[in-house]
Amino acid sequence: MAKINSSEFQNFIISNIESHPAEIVTIAARHFGVSRQAVHSRMRLLTTAGVIEMHGVKKNARYGLKNHEKRFTFNRSECPSEDIVFSKFVMPALPEGISENILQICNYGFTEIFNNALDHSESRTISIIAGYNARNIKLYVLDDGVGIFNKIQKALDLEDPKFAILELAKGKLTTAPDKHSGEGIFFTSRVFDTFFIMSGALIFFGHRDKDLIVDDKTEIKGTAVTMTIHRDSKTTIKSVFDEYTGDARDDYAFVRTVIPVKLMQYEGEALMSRSQAKRLIMRFERFREVVLNFEGVKTIGQAFADEIFRVFKNAHPEVNLMIDNADDSILNMVNWVKKSPL
Repeated sequence: MAKINSSEFQNFIISNIESHPAEIVTIAARHFGVSRQAVHSRMRLLTTAGVIEMHGVKKNARYGLKNHEKRFTFNRSECPSEDIVFSKFVMPALPEGISENILQICNYGFTEIFNNALDHSESRTISIIAGYNARNIKLYVLDDGVGIFNKIQKALDLEDPKFAILELAKGKLTTAPDKHSGEGIFFTSRVFDTFFIMSGALIFFGHRDKDLIVDDKTEIKGTAVTMTIHRDSKTTIKSVFDEYTGDARDDYAFVRTVIPVKLMQYEGEALMSRSQAKRLIMRFERFREVVLNFEGVKTIGQAFADEIFRVFKNAHPEVNLMIDNADDSILNMVNWVKKSPL
């Protein structure tokens, strides 16, 4: 056992146990060059300390990080404000000694999402789960209301609830502009390491500029939001806001957004028509700079490109359209339509 440094062993287990729950003992033994018996001895110590837990016995044994969670349910009509819920219920459920940047992110993200549920969900109850393990802090907000995607669909008169996800990814979206700026979900999805919303039959995975839509076979009523951040994360709220806000000439406002164009390729849909382009550019005029991230998109049609890079650009020259992660075929198409006469 003298060959294994306790801190190094714990960090290795925490980093690898979730991806190798059944093979972690063998992998650790090989990594540290010790016997399986030596690893088992260390694993028992971590189990006793509440860092990991074991399910099954002998050859069927599987390991995982020990989760510590607390759950609370509130009647929405009688619920305390989001800051009170965070200070009285969420904070006591978080691990001791977390860094200030992570505490601020948890505070910001939870209060934004919980307030959205209070103001928009039309639900009877709101439930929260606050928990952690040795690697992550996890926050959940669940309501039994009308569903966020359906509500946005109706408010914006969209054809399909999946189009509501595209609008969420852009930012500056709210169904109650007198109460909200529409920035909360956008920035919350970017300060956490993982963020997703489940509502109806859709799941929106939102993180940085790699947003994704997934069909969920298990349709849920209301909305469930999950936020996860690594306990050793160095992300700060300021660093994320600085990526999307302007300088003093913009009063440090939210002026920049990044759009994953692949959100338009729902179920493999080809991006060919002007109608698709019009859905994509909806509300672009609210930003000074729009970055179109074409990662995962192989080709676009002439009409699609023309509507964005010639028609919209000519109508809104003040909006700086930028392209990122585009294949040569896409860049060639964009350059082609830009040369077309007005």
